[in-house]
Amino acid sequence: MEHTIWVFIHVMLLVYWLGGDLGVFLLAKAAKRPDLSFAERAFALKMAVQIDLIPRLCFTLMFPVGLQLSASGGFAAIPNWALTLAWVASAAWIALLLAIGRAEGTPRAQTLNRLHLAWQALLLLGLGTLGVFALLGHGPLPGGWYGLKIVLFALIFAMGIGIDIAFRPIAPAFMRLATEGSQPDIEQSITTAVDGAIRYVLGLYALLIVIAFIGITKLVF
Repeated sequence: MEHTIWVFIHVMLLVYWLGGDLGVFLLAKAAKRPDLSFAERAFALKMAVQIDLIPRLCFTLMFPVGLQLSASGGFAAIPNWALTLAWVASAAWIALLLAIGRAEGTPRAQTLNRLHLAWQALLLLGLGTLGVFALLGHGPLPGGWYGLKIVLFALIFAMGIGIDIAFRPIAPAFMRLATEGSQPDIEQSITTAVDGAIRYVLGLYALLIVIAFIGITKLVF
């Protein structure tokens, strides 16, 4: 019964992650449309930022829930201290995301965003290393499909870093748009930021689909 509950939670996180991200994707594309009024574009961007919190929260919870699922299903021997550490790290990550949201538009937000990027980079390196070691038959985690899932999950952090960096110019561009109106260089900055972020978003979608397929089928390509 415990394993079934963790499977359900895992599936729901994936649903809200992909569903929420799709909303952000469509709103971001609307924000770059010069045929819309500034108020409409600003509203689309604001809603995209607010909705983006949902998939980000799902992302933070996916790893500890995945470990609980692994332990309850017997896929990997996960010690209790590792489960506790994963939940504590997830709680700290959620607190950081909420702090970034509260500090939006202030100098403090820039510092928190840099901390968030550093945190994602750390997890990318840490989980990526664990996954590669598992595929090579080393370390505490099993290899095969499980090790491959860990490697692919680590790559999602790379997509997240790419999205955050690509989207950085959007705020100053919209500030100029509010005061100067539509200008070719401003529109180009907005388009470049949105299109750059979308490329990483599509990569994230692909990774999630492959990870879900491997998790269900237990196949290794």
